[in-house]
Amino acid sequence: MPRLTVPPNFIGTTGSDTLIGEQLNVSVAIGIDILTGGFICTRSGKDTITGIATGTNNLEGSSNGGTGTGIANSGKVNVGDGEDAIAGTGNGGNGGKGIELAPGGNGGSAIGITNTGSLNTENRNDAIAGTGQGGNGGIGGNGGDGGNAIGITNTGSLNTGNGQDTIAGTGQGGNGGSSNESMLIPGDGGAGTGITNTGSLNTGDEEDTITGIGTGGNGGSSGGGNPDDAGAIIGVGGAGTGITNSGNLNTGNGKDKLVGTGNGGNGDSIFGNSGYGGTGTGISNSGTLTTGDGEDTIAGSGTGGNGSNGRNGGGLGGDGIGISNSGKLDTADKEDTITGTGKGGNGGNAGNAGGGDGGAGTGIANSGNLNTGNAKDMIAGIGTGGNGGSAVGSGSGGTGTGISISNNGSLNAGDGEDTITGIGTGGNDINGGVSDGTGCGIGIANSGTLNAGDGEDTITGIGTTGIPNYIYFNVISVTGTGIVNSGTLNAGNGKDAIAGTGTGSNGDNDGNGGAGTAGTGIANSGSLNAGDGEDTITGIGTGGNGGIIRNDGGTGIGITNSGKLDTEDGEDTIIGTGTGGIGNLTSDGIGNVGVGIGIQNTKDATITTGWRNDTITGYGNSLGKNATAYGIVNDGVIDTDNGSDKLTGQATATIGGTAYGIYGQGIIKTGDGNDEIIATSILDGVQQKVSIGGGISIDLGTGDDYFKGFGQATVDGGDGFDTLDLRAFNRSQLLVSGVISGNTLKSANLIFNNNENSISLSTTGFEKFIFADSSFCYSTLANGA
Repeated sequence: MPRLTVPPNFIGTTGSDTLIGEQLNVSVAIGIDILTGGFICTRSGKDTITGIATGTNNLEGSSNGGTGTGIANSGKVNVGDGEDAIAGTGNGGNGGKGIELAPGGNGGSAIGITNTGSLNTENRNDAIAGTGQGGNGGIGGNGGDGGNAIGITNTGSLNTGNGQDTIAGTGQGGNGGSSNESMLIPGDGGAGTGITNTGSLNTGDEEDTITGIGTGGNGGSSGGGNPDDAGAIIGVGGAGTGITNSGNLNTGNGKDKLVGTGNGGNGDSIFGNSGYGGTGTGISNSGTLTTGDGEDTIAGSGTGGNGSNGRNGGGLGGDGIGISNSGKLDTADKEDTITGTGKGGNGGNAGNAGGGDGGAGTGIANSGNLNTGNAKDMIAGIGTGGNGGSAVGSGSGGTGTGISISNNGSLNAGDGEDTITGIGTGGNDINGGVSDGTGCGIGIANSGTLNAGDGEDTITGIGTTGIPNYIYFNVISVTGTGIVNSGTLNAGNGKDAIAGTGTGSNGDNDGNGGAGTAGTGIANSGSLNAGDGEDTITGIGTGGNGGIIRNDGGTGIGITNSGKLDTEDGEDTIIGTGTGGIGNLTSDGIGNVGVGIGIQNTKDATITTGWRNDTITGYGNSLGKNATAYGIVNDGVIDTDNGSDKLTGQATATIGGTAYGIYGQGIIKTGDGNDEIIATSILDGVQQKVSIGGGISIDLGTGDDYFKGFGQATVDGGDGFDTLDLRAFNRSQLLVSGVISGNTLKSANLIFNNNENSISLSTTGFEKFIFADSSFCYSTLANGA
């Protein structure tokens, strides 16, 4: 069947019209070709337009494969009202086989449907489908590259009108050709893209579905390689992209679905050198993407290709990105769902050199403007790093990030009960020799602006590191972090919940197992604002247990703040729990347990809770050899403002370790109100007498305040009837000085001789002192010894 070329123009009937064009085995094959000025008008009815094209194939010598385009429209196509179907299939031809050492030809490119003009299906339930299959590169001295493929590409105007419309594009890149000589280079895989739009694509109102699947071709293989050329990057897998938009894509009102799946091609097997895996991206938007009002769903899944195995080094795994937005993505009002899943490819194994690093996996990467409008919206990102390749020197696991908002990016969930969830898991090291490190896991990473709007919002981040397997692995540099904020994070007004969980992985117990990695629940170095309302901020950090060789446990920190953390007015709760990982028992003894810190507020940092009855609690746990635990470490300023506030720091450790409920050189201010501060230190289940350290300064403000704890600190009870609870001591165990009858400041110094080490608590403004065996007012305190 020959190519169908328009003009001559076609005007159909009011019935069901069918147009078919097919062209095979030519260098430039087009099934249906609508030229500039040409038009097809099928009028109403169930119309069908089908174009099939296949380029020249498997020619001798180094000739490239022919191109294939199912339907090419540079004019106008209007199929009228009715349930219409337009389908285009393009197949690129395979590259020719090189003779002797001559290179193989490149595979031909393929496009299912290309529109540079105007394509309009008008109203009713229409279906547009495009499939492109790139040709494979030819075998040769150097292998040919695989052909690129696109399912549907639109640079003009594509409009499906109102109705339940379906647009589906599938692009499969061709595989790279193999090298038929051991010292030469195979070809790269071709890129595969499901749908690409640089023009205007509009599906109109009602329940529309747009689906794009792009798969990169695999890199070609080689039986050898130059052993002196270990740095060469050959046989690279092609990129796979489900949907890419740099124009204007609008699905109109209604329950719309936009689904993109991108799979990077693998770097193929190469004896000497490394072939990288291709990048996989589900949805990439650098233009304007709008789904209109309605309960819309946007889902992107990207999987990076695996790196190749190679004698002189394994290839890098490709990055996987679920949704990448550098433009404007707007789902408008109603209950919208955006989901991104990214998985990095695994690094390749190697014999004589280092294994390849695993690729990064990112669920949602936003450097543009992402807006879900008002209503109960859900945004979820899942990122998983690829595993490092095994070798004499093994590759690092890739970083996994659930949701990433970079410097100039903005994510706005609008008003309503919104849910934002990010889950990041780092890739593992694989058994071998020396490791560069396992992968970090980050639930939500924000260096731009994240705004959940007003309403009862929930922001959750979960980060877990990959498993460290190697003896020389540097545990300090790798952390599983729930939420990392270096920009502006605003939950808006309402009963908001912000929760971060960071978990370090256990060192492996097989081979050369590494130390446990660190876990941090929430790390804020920017501005984190929960807005007015009864807000809850929770951070849980758990260090991993030590492995069989590097047997130390990892550090666990619940919340660490080096910026500004503000819950504003309302009865707010901040809870941080940090647990250090357990040291492993080996032939060299027991490894050190990791440090556990509940809440850490660094120098020049501020934590402010605003008015009302606020609660701040820090739990630090470290159970094992050389244990160190802190409930709250404050070198900055913690200010709970007015209200009856409660601040608690509890540290739990084992005998011989260090434990302070509250520690630091900063300032704690509780403002006006009946405030309560409790510092507790526990060693092996026994409450310790000294629970405060570092010389911290505490001001309880006006009100009937309660303070429990003892250690190196300065505490001012302020105005009101204030109580100092020292029930860890009998009165005779403390030396009291500075008490002066009639002193309006009510100053007193309490000194404890702890194993020949004098520890002094300096106080002012307290009216009542409670000991284990007695109670005193200020005026009788000095007489109680």
